[in-house]
Amino acid sequence: MSDSKTVILDNSDSGMLSTKLAAVNNNVRFSILEILRDFERANKKSDGTFKKEPLYSREINSILLNNYNINITPQMLGQHLKQLAGADLIEEVDVKKEVPNKIGRRSVKAFILKEDAFEDLFLDVSFLSDELLTFFDLYKSNQRFSDGEHCVLTIFNGEDKGKTFKVHKNETVLIGRKANFNANDLASFTILLDNSYSTVSNVGKPHLKLYYKDDGWYILDEGSSNGTYIADRKVPTGIETRLKTNSFLKLSKGNGGAVIYCSF
Repeated sequence: MSDSKTVILDNSDSGMLSTKLAAVNNNVRFSILEILRDFERANKKSDGTFKKEPLYSREINSILLNNYNINITPQMLGQHLKQLAGADLIEEVDVKKEVPNKIGRRSVKAFILKEDAFEDLFLDVSFLSDELLTFFDLYKSNQRFSDGEHCVLTIFNGEDKGKTFKVHKNETVLIGRKANFNANDLASFTILLDNSYSTVSNVGKPHLKLYYKDDGWYILDEGSSNGTYIADRKVPTGIETRLKTNSFLKLSKGNGGAVIYCSF
């Protein structure tokens, strides 16, 4: 079926992704991320990049109350900020600020959204709300299907967004774009993606194989035209790669690529 060599990716990626999910799946913390994102985007520079302007906790608390109608104590806010920082989503920095009821500028702890906060989710922060909420739905849905016998694949983006496939341990599945093929032309073990995923290899030369062996799920890219990525790292061509649960597979980068969420 494949080359005898095997790549086993670092398990830390899967753990951090779960940590991020747990950190963001909360109304207050989600709102904090939106506040930091919007404040950053309000400080767009002439070259199109964004000026990093940290907000300190008193400012964040004020915006939560005035714009989100969320009223929490400074101590509770501190706990939320700590969890977001621990999930590698925000960064704490020291800044000089004019503090109310204090004379002169004081050094205070402030926070910014980390530049690569959502890199392993293949998300751009400009789509924070829509895409993360979609991810929560997919995560919960896939957990319901988890039975130890199947790998559950859900399309995360594009025309086939939300479609879910259950692959049994006894099956080897080919994944690719339809091209000129119809479902009736192919065996049941083929997952057809819409042709709008234009940079994904078609099923005439499948972009990817997925299968189970030796107590684990594996993928094999035997030479797709634009590559396969996990957590933004390219999967070696012709070498099977062992998957971690709650992984995002990206079939080709950029426009026309497909992102598939897999859990087991």
